[in-house]
Amino acid sequence: MNVGVRQNRLYRECFPEGPHPTRQTILKVVKRLRETGCVTSRPRNVARMVQPEDVPAYALALPHSSTKMISVNCGLSKSRVWTILNESGAHPYRSTPVQGLLPRDAERRYTWCNFVMNN
Repeated sequence: MNVGVRQNRLYRECFPEGPHPTRQTILKVVKRLRETGCVTSRPRNVARMVQPEDVPAYALALPHSSTKMISVNCGLSKSRVWTILNESGAHPYRSTPVQGLLPRDAERRYTWCNFVMNN
């Protein structure tokens, strides 16, 4: 039995629903895989605006930038930016302003603690 016919039957057994490729399509894919080691005929788009090594430098230069802003400016996906930052040991964060303590707060805190402990 021909390789294409066997592969076509195997494909139909594994994926019974939906459209099935023709025998010629399977033969072309097998031939391309043997010749090039790749199933697709199109080359991958590897052109990027920046290299992944530049992402931690970008995050250090602009510490208040979000991962979304880094991904847009660097031409990488947000998940790729997260992966690069995690692999480099960096942790993106956004600072959150909080209320600070004032000198007069110490006496109020002491009074409150005494009230809670005595009641």
